[in-house]
Amino acid sequence: MDLTKIGKYIAEKRKALGLTQKQLAEKLGMSDKSVSKWERGICLPDVSVYYDLCQILGISINEFLAGEDISEERIVEKSEENIIGVTTDSRNKQKRLKVIIVILFVISLAIVLVITGILLSNNRPKNYIVPLDSESIEMKTAQMLSGSDTAYIYKYSATEHYDFLKIYISEYHCGELVNKDVVDLGYQDIESPQNGMLFIVPDFDNFVIKLIIADDNSKLSTEIPILEGVANREYYGRSATQIKDRTSIKYDEEQALSALIYDHDQMRVGSIQDYEQGNAPEMNDYVYYFSFEFCKE
Repeated sequence: MDLTKIGKYIAEKRKALGLTQKQLAEKLGMSDKSVSKWERGICLPDVSVYYDLCQILGISINEFLAGEDISEERIVEKSEENIIGVTTDSRNKQKRLKVIIVILFVISLAIVLVITGILLSNNRPKNYIVPLDSESIEMKTAQMLSGSDTAYIYKYSATEHYDFLKIYISEYHCGELVNKDVVDLGYQDIESPQNGMLFIVPDFDNFVIKLIIADDNSKLSTEIPILEGVANREYYGRSATQIKDRTSIKYDEEQALSALIYDHDQMRVGSIQDYEQGNAPEMNDYVYYFSFEFCKE
């Protein structure tokens, strides 16, 4: 994210309302020094302030993170960019922070602890996929951007070359598989990316699920319609289940990711392993099960 651009945008909106930095700070219960730092692009406000700040300035969360007014026709595009930008920016900050920590530890007496940490880290799987921590700043921000439905975001690391990354979407009606589609990215003639992100963003208001695959070099975005032709679908309840921890990637094998569940009266969420084994609960009216496969062949 462009901190300087966001800072100038905050200052522009504040001045348009005739507010001083001190007045804006008082409305937020903060010091004018904090507002000054935001507007100079030194840092962003804490995520807990985003909503109140946007309410005062009369802008949306998407406009705040983009640092500009967004026209109606660009809202979807900017929403995607902001969700990806938040997670990518956090990942880059973590990389810079790790470099600083390594330097500090090298010149400190805690070198033994650092070596121990590195050894433990090396024993963890290098090829994995993991959901973002629900309490992380980037996840909370993504949830704010996604509206009333939450977002499901995963990062993956795949150090071995693969030809395809495939995402399968299996649709179940009352426990019976009625359709299975696939979305894929191909890397047959190029080096496959070692790191990337997967985004599953339900939009119940528009009855679609947005799927985004993003890595350092490419991005794929598509929408999966849900509850097509279902009467009174706006009154359906919804829930979900997903992988909970870091999961080792098993190349050329379909693996579970998440399942979004919709039902008009009752539902059984169950575990993601139920769906991986093809045992979708019959009591659930509609389930959209997402799985992945890193294909070498």
